[in-house]
Amino acid sequence: MKNWILFSCVISILATSCMKDEIPVAPHEPGESQAGMVEMGNLYPDQIWYNIETGQEVSRNKKTAWDLAFENNGEGWRITINGANLAYVTHTGETDITLVKDTIGSDWKWDEFSGNLDSTAIGDWQAETQIYILDRGKDEVGNLLGFWKLKIDSVDEERFYFRHAPLNADTWILGEIEKDPAYFFSYYSLKGQGSQVMIAPPTASWDFVFTQYTFVFYDMQPIVPYLVTGVLLNNNTPHSTKIFEKNFEAISREDAIGPHSNHRIDNIGYNWKWYDFDAGYYITDPSKNYVFKAQTGKYFKIHFLDWYNQNGEKGAPSFEYSEL
Repeated sequence: MKNWILFSCVISILATSCMKDEIPVAPHEPGESQAGMVEMGNLYPDQIWYNIETGQEVSRNKKTAWDLAFENNGEGWRITINGANLAYVTHTGETDITLVKDTIGSDWKWDEFSGNLDSTAIGDWQAETQIYILDRGKDEVGNLLGFWKLKIDSVDEERFYFRHAPLNADTWILGEIEKDPAYFFSYYSLKGQGSQVMIAPPTASWDFVFTQYTFVFYDMQPIVPYLVTGVLLNNNTPHSTKIFEKNFEAISREDAIGPHSNHRIDNIGYNWKWYDFDAGYYITDPSKNYVFKAQTGKYFKIHFLDWYNQNGEKGAPSFEYSEL
């Protein structure tokens, strides 16, 4: 049993809320403030991909619809797991499928929530030929999705080739992913015999995704990975800045390129809200403002106003945003 389970009750209410070269864009008159809202559902089962310029949802999918994401550019070789399901990977060091049948003594790893592709749970599979065990995590009501074996065979400019099987199996199922440069990742579901699935829309069509993701509490002993709910930026150009010392109305374009800007996909993240134990519900903090770069190169500011819809159901973030 993983050590983090011992701590999940302690932090469940507190935590759940959940580069490319810069292309200059000429300054212009700031836009009028706009209002937005999405409905994730009170158990957060959906991932919602959002375009800030149109102010619309581009697409949505069930968070359990995929297990693996494969880097899509021609030289891409890295593979991520589904942090929205609290998935984990362990490196077995074995190459014989018949010798990998349980998770005893496993050292579980996770993808870093910053989106750094040099810090994935699978890591550099080209340097180590071995079988990995994937804990597929759990669905929105807590049902376990099971354990799966995985072995990556090769990659070229067009495809990944790999094998997978249930943990107790002695034979492999062959898997294949076709790359498409219009998408940052290509996705694969291990359900049934496995298949490539469409998840995120084309890279240029969305700016951030409302989703659950795995956040790691490194300041706890032992370290505790946990599901939070919030906003992750597009992996393609995750340029953003937190601005908490200014009113939303006072934030200008100059703030977008300040000294505190970074390239983490989780810079907006989840902690613009927190749980009030006395009141018994989530409080949203509109003083936490963020500036980020859209896929067109334009800059926008955004802050969040509520976590509930008009019926009092959680998982319905409303927000105000404006082009800079």
